This record gives sequence, C-alpha cells and structure tokens, in this order.
Amino acid sequence: MNYIGSKFSLLSFLETHITQFSTPDSGWTFFDIFSGTGVVGRHFKKLGFHIVANDIQYYSYCLNRAYIGINCQPGFIGIVEHLPQPAGLSQYDAVDVVLDYLNRLTGVEGFIYRNYCPGGTAGKDFPRQYFTDENGKLCDAIRLQTEDWHRDAFISDDEYFYLLASLIEAMDKVANTASVYGAFLKHVKPSARKPLRLERLEIIPDNRLHRVYNCDGGELASKVQCDILYIDPPYNQRQYCTNYHVLETIAKYDHPQLYGITGLRDYRHQKSDFCNSAKALQSLERLIRETSAKYVFLSYNSEGLMREDEIIRMMSQYGVVDLRKEDYRRFRADIDRENRRYRADSVTEYLFCLKKAR
Repeated sequence: MNYIGSKFSLLSFLETHITQFSTPDSGWTFFDIFSGTGVVGRHFKKLGFHIVANDIQYYSYCLNRAYIGINCQPGFIGIVEHLPQPAGLSQYDAVDVVLDYLNRLTGVEGFIYRNYCPGGTAGKDFPRQYFTDENGKLCDAIRLQTEDWHRDAFISDDEYFYLLASLIEAMDKVANTASVYGAFLKHVKPSARKPLRLERLEIIPDNRLHRVYNCDGGELASKVQCDILYIDPPYNQRQYCTNYHVLETIAKYDHPQLYGITGLRDYRHQKSDFCNSAKALQSLERLIRETSAKYVFLSYNSEGLMREDEIIRMMSQYGVVDLRKEDYRRFRADIDRENRRYRADSVTEYLFCLKKAR
C-alpha cells in the first residue's frame, strides 16, 4: 500500500541501528505501538524477534493480524472441499481455491457501492467515485461472504483476517484516489479501472507467538512487557483516521453514518494527540515513562510538529539518547508542487535511540 509515513524504504536504516542494541538471539520482544500497515513489524518478525503490534485503526489491525499474527498459509478446511476448483490452474492449494471463488462472485449493491461508487451515489447530495461500480459491488459481495463464513464458524479467525487483509490490499490498488482517501479523483485513473482481484498474502513462516492489538497506544504502553518499544507516530496535523476512512469502513463493514463530500465516518475516538502540536511531546513522554522497554526508538523527521532539540531534552531525562539520521524521498499524494505545504522532495528521517536508565 501507498501509505503516509511508510518505513518500507527505510527498513535497512532501521535494522542497522536498532540491531546494534539487540539481536533476535536474545529472544527479545519488539513492540510496534503505532504499526500502520505493519511493514516494520513484518521486517523484524523476519529477523526473529517476538512481535507485538498495535494500532487504533481497525483496517491496520486487520493487516497486522494477518501479516504478524499468522505464521503459515491457512488451510480453509471448513469450506475448501465445498468450492469449485479453479479452472486453468495445474497446481493450486486451498488459498487459491478460496480466492478464486471470491474473485468470481457476482457483485451486489451493498454499502460500499451505495456510498462510494458513482452508480450508487448518483442523484444524491454527495456523488462519489472512490471505486468503479463493478469493483464496489464485488467488494460488497466478498465482504458479505467473508462475514457469513466467519459468523457461521466455517472459517477460523486467522482465515477471516487473511481474507480481510487481502481485500483491503486489493481495494487500495483499485481506489480512484491520489493514494489517500481525503478526496477522490474527478476522473477515473487507469489503475482504478482494473478489476478488483484478491491475491495471496506473503505470510512469514514462524513458530513464535506474535500478538496484535487494536487499542489506543497510550493506554497500552504500560501493559505490554517488551524489550524494545518502537514508536512511529503521526508527524503532522493529518489524522490517519480521515486519510484512510474508506478502508476503515471496508474493514469494519459496520454501516456507519457518513457525512460530507468524501463520506467521512465518525472518527472522534481515533484522533491522535501526536497531530496536535500542544500535546505531541507530552504524549511521547507518557509512552517513554510508562513502558517497560529497555530501549525506545522513535521514528520522526525534520518536518514534524516536535523539534529535534525538545525531543532529545525530554528523552534525556529517562536515559542516554543517541540520534541517527538519513535523507529520503518524501511520500507524495499529489503532483501540484506549487501548492504544496512542503515543496522539497526529500526530508531527513530521524531515529532517536534511548537506552532507558534503570
């Protein structure tokens, strides 16, 4: 997924500096408290750490529940024998059978079609085209079928979240947006015209138990025993709950009341204090003060609401602080350089490293 603040291009930078302090041979627990799409947790899972992932956004929980919480491809033993075998495949397994079945469902005019597609919103106060009609209908059909299977106990929790994660990934690929869901495009872009297709997830084989939570990070910091606390909070005023609200609705499929041109859902309980310049530093200090971790790593950058000097000054009260830096290309969801708040194409990534005093 194209995701604001994604650390995908910085994984080697994070690995280099974080593993200077610890190795997976020690059996340490790595707590990714604001996990987003989970790329950091996945990377450190591959390295052999015990992972605890958390995010207040439910779509993020679904992704992490699949990528972090599942250690092998699911068998779908409760449904696979009752589904048709995929045509044209000489070799396939249960995952292929289930995904092929879902991809071939007849679309239905469900909540996504009625609220986020041009056909479903035609003539309404706020016409929207986040997805084509065909993709919106198929999304509804897949989401309803998945929910029915899970409700009737035909699929396990692991299998349920595997399918939800695949659907979230697939819908994001065909979304008619400039990468975030704060607005939809006036004209349907080529990638949004492609048909929705669920694909296999890359599941990391492992025999360790990894935990995934869907909580307010501030309420969880003191409750999770860990050796490393990794903090990657929002850097500016943009709330993730508004930028990805459509994915949240697909994941929950809870038929929320929507409002405005973009069809926002109520997000008051998901707003982050890290998006508030008056609250960000004290929120960070609370996490550091309450965590049991030996080491705390904060990802931030040179354009964030908190200043480098005030972060170091605050962290120094709790132990020894080091700062590592790397320049990288900024995430872009637009092509209008002149009207950007930040016009530069690169930004300096910070990794604040705190060894807590005991």
